[in-house]
Amino acid sequence: MLDTRSKIVSAETARERLAGRPLVVAYFDPMVASHTRRLHELACQLGRLAICICDPPDPLLPARARAELAAACRDVEFVFLGEGALPHASSIIDEREGDLERRGALMRLVRSRQNG
Repeated sequence: MLDTRSKIVSAETARERLAGRPLVVAYFDPMVASHTRRLHELACQLGRLAICICDPPDPLLPARARAELAAACRDVEFVFLGEGALPHASSIIDEREGDLERRGALMRLVRSRQNG
């Protein structure tokens, strides 16, 4: 059984492994089912993915926890924290705006269920 935490690498290791690999930049705060569907869609087009975990405004979860969730996805080859390796990526898919929309939708759903 693979310990998916081993898929979390340092920014230095990420820089070495990024050559020619698509990089998804995201928050995953929190990670929801639509994230995994999106990652699978991208992987079907581009192959296994590298993921850069960034910090959103007012994060709900620590970056390490979000990295562990992303690393558990089968379509993800490796994950790293922070934006230090971004200049080394040949192709960047920026999902941060979509992540903020997903988080907003989740928060609205939770609030509606609390009030209803």
